Amino acid sequence: MEVYDVTIVGGGPVGLFGAFYAGLRGMKTKIIEALPQLGGQPMAMYPEKYIFDVGGHQAVLAKDLVAELIKQATQFNPTVVLGEEVEELQREGDVWKLSTAKGVHYSKTVVITAGMGAFS
Repeated sequence: MEVYDVTIVGGGPVGLFGAFYAGLRGMKTKIIEALPQLGGQPMAMYPEKYIFDVGGHQAVLAKDLVAELIKQATQFNPTVVLGEEVEELQREGDVWKLSTAKGVHYSKTVVITAGMGAFS
């Protein structure tokens, strides 16, 4: 059983930044994303739309912002699992067990960043 320091449920902008920060702190990190690609709502719904409320940018295309977040997050080599939705989360001793239709994942810490109704 492989146990990660942190598993981030959701590979959108917040999840990607969380993976970057965890990597920066030397944590063994996994991202589980329900969609077939990282980037969340900006990539799935409006990749060609400009976003005007990101600090440090007057305006940035959603796809460009996501590309930079992916580049930032993956520099620490997190494990990325795409196309899996976490169906159950339960505590087993001192670790969390995250179950999907495709398998089971174990982690010391879980951060849920599933936005826009993906988490119910």
